[in-house]
Amino acid sequence: MPTGGTRQAPENTLTARQRRFVEEYQIDLNATQAAMRAGYSPKGARVRGSELLANRNVRATIDAMRAARSERMELTVASITSDLLRLANSAKAMATPSSFSVARQSLMDVAKLNGLVVETSVTIVRSAEERAARLAELRAERERLTRTH
Repeated sequence: MPTGGTRQAPENTLTARQRRFVEEYQIDLNATQAAMRAGYSPKGARVRGSELLANRNVRATIDAMRAARSERMELTVASITSDLLRLANSAKAMATPSSFSVARQSLMDVAKLNGLVVETSVTIVRSAEERAARLAELRAERERLTRTH
């Protein structure tokens, strides 16, 4: 028997504390907090939460609960995609500038949801000299444009 008085649950069954962990984990998906709320020691909660997530029966129960909740909510990639496409088509039919914006955003959301578009962020770091040189270039370009117009 492992330390802490808990035993490994037979297949498809959990101890009362493991069941409580699974329920608590659904709240915020934080294994450490769920372990503490389920009654495990705060000192060892991080390790215990990780061990519980690695437990085959605990993981299967978590996955089953997540699938059941998704079914109850009827939220799937397909249903969300369908709703967004319906919204985009309705917005396009309205033919106003703001409705075209809604349609464009809905289509972008569909593309992101289906993995066709991935948002990234790039940070460019320049030295003080590079920034000064770039600023001088931009000022020169602005002056050139001002003179030609």
